[in-house]
Amino acid sequence: MIAFRGVSKVFTIPHLRRRTVFRRLFAAGRFSYETFPALKGISFEVGAGEFVGVLGRNGSGKSTLLRIAAGIYQPTTGSVRVDGPVAPVLELGAGFNAGLPVRDNVLLYGVLLGIPRRRLLGELPEILDRAGVTRFADARLESLSTGLRMRLAFTVALRADAPVSLIDEALSVGDEDFQRRSLAELEALRSRGRTALLVSHSTELLRHLCGRILVLQAGEVLGDGPPDAMIDLYHSQ
Repeated sequence: MIAFRGVSKVFTIPHLRRRTVFRRLFAAGRFSYETFPALKGISFEVGAGEFVGVLGRNGSGKSTLLRIAAGIYQPTTGSVRVDGPVAPVLELGAGFNAGLPVRDNVLLYGVLLGIPRRRLLGELPEILDRAGVTRFADARLESLSTGLRMRLAFTVALRADAPVSLIDEALSVGDEDFQRRSLAELEALRSRGRTALLVSHSTELLRHLCGRILVLQAGEVLGDGPPDAMIDLYHSQ
């Protein structure tokens, strides 16, 4: 379902040179540039029905990998194949409009994920309830905490019919009850044969859900194998 072949991603970061007061005022446009290789020749495959975890320290390239799988970033080199639509939960605010009411954002985000509008309207009360935002349905999205926004995005994305889910730390927000219900929904997706890439710092979550884990270090695959062995490798970094 997912195949990365020699994928690298290099970001170019501009730095404005401001050595003197004159240059600060009049030398706009004088930049130096730094390149940052976020991924370095990544290759792996995810088969249909697999739940694969991604572990790594901050800055190891985990979120970049998911964004490339989602088509948000294009690789600098290499190729990526994803067989079918994806349901991404990658970052706060992606697909949302902060100035619209919460209920309108459910419809907007759901349609972007390919969920029919009629179905969204019918399931709207349940979606709001599961995300814990029913009383905020008519409030602007910008009035919600970042945690509630992520809960809302995760709740909507789980209802998409896309065969591939890409999830970045979605269960790190919310109280224990929300996390427990979300875990049960992920287990249900797995039982229905959904394919997923899950980024998390929770080794126990990945051990429970995933049959396999990738460990990234400085943009490279340090290991790819059974959860227990890969978690030990991750802790040994």
